Amino acid sequence: MNRMHKTLAALTAAFLGNIALPAHAAIIIAEVDPSASGNTSYAGDWFELTNTGASTVDITDWRMDDNSNSCGLSRALSGVSSIAPGQSVVFIETADLPTKRDAFVASWFGGVAPAGFTMGSYSGSGVGLSTGGDAVNVFDGVGALITRIDFGASATNVSFDNAAGFGDVLVSQLSVVGVNGAFLGTDAAHIETGLPGTVGAVPVPVPGAAWLLGSALGLGALRRRRAC
Repeated sequence: MNRMHKTLAALTAAFLGNIALPAHAAIIIAEVDPSASGNTSYAGDWFELTNTGASTVDITDWRMDDNSNSCGLSRALSGVSSIAPGQSVVFIETADLPTKRDAFVASWFGGVAPAGFTMGSYSGSGVGLSTGGDAVNVFDGVGALITRIDFGASATNVSFDNAAGFGDVLVSQLSVVGVNGAFLGTDAAHIETGLPGTVGAVPVPVPGAAWLLGSALGLGALRRRRAC
C-alpha cells in the first residue's frame, strides 16, 4: 500500500470512528408475553422495548404490528414519547392505559411500581398476540422497520426473554427467575416470570466493530422503509 492509500485508509477509519450510531438502532424488543391477555388478572398482552444505546430515542409516532409484518396494518404506540439510555418501557394492549397500568402494577409489584417504571399502550383490531405463535414488528414514524422478533407457542405466565437483543429471529428463550433480573409477579392466582420495565445501567459506547454492526442494522432498516 502506498503512502496515499495509507493516508486515505487512516482518514476513513477516523471518519467512521467518529460517526454516531443512529439512536434508533439501539432499540430492542427485550421481552414479550403473549399469554397475559387470557391468563392474568390484568388481562393484557405486552412487550418491552429497551434502549441499549447511550442517547435518548424519540419514539413519537412509532407503531407496532404482529405477524402480518405490515406497517400499513400497524397500530400506534401511545403514552410514551421517548426512551432514555438504559431504560425499558412496557407496552400493553389496551384502550384504557391508566386502568390497565394500575392492574399491571398491582399484579407485578404489589401496587407500588419501582422507580423508573414506564408503560405505554397500543390497541386496535388485528394486532393481538397469539399464544400459538406470533411476532412483534416495530416501525418508526415514517414506516421504517426498526426491529422485529418472532416467537412460537407460549408457556402460560412465562414471558419470552430477548434481553440479548436479537432482531429478526425466532425467540424461544423463556424468562427464568434470577436470570437477567427476572422475578415472580405478586398475583397469587397467576404467578408470572419476567422482568417488565427493568431500567438498566447506561451502556458504554464501543467504537469500531460495534459501530459497524449498528450501522448495518440502521441501514437494513432504511432499506426496509415503507409507507404506513
